[in-house]
Amino acid sequence: MGTADFTFGLEHRTAGTTLFLLLSGELDIWADGELAPRAARLIGAVRPEVVIDLHHVTFLDAGGLRLLLGIRHRVADRQGTVRLVRAHGQPHRVLRLTGLEREFDVVRGEPDDGGGQGPAVLA
Repeated sequence: MGTADFTFGLEHRTAGTTLFLLLSGELDIWADGELAPRAARLIGAVRPEVVIDLHHVTFLDAGGLRLLLGIRHRVADRQGTVRLVRAHGQPHRVLRLTGLEREFDVVRGEPDDGGGQGPAVLA
């Protein structure tokens, strides 16, 4: 038995009532299986707004879309909102080509923590 060599990651922090998620690496079916339960626990901590930073995502496929949509669904169940920030390259193209760019509030600039502290998610 070896150790898993993860090609993806999830970091988080909060500012007020906002949960910031920094996703990284390759978001595929494996990432969905590993990260969805972690994201669900974080969202279950009563955050009405979630900002997902995609700056460090290098690959997005159907599994990664399932992860993003699952997060959106959980947040919507709590009457919250989800914003995607800093999507670029292949992940942005996938969001655009699938039409999901219209389903999320997609912001191309830096996330801000609302307190004028600059980037809310450390890159």
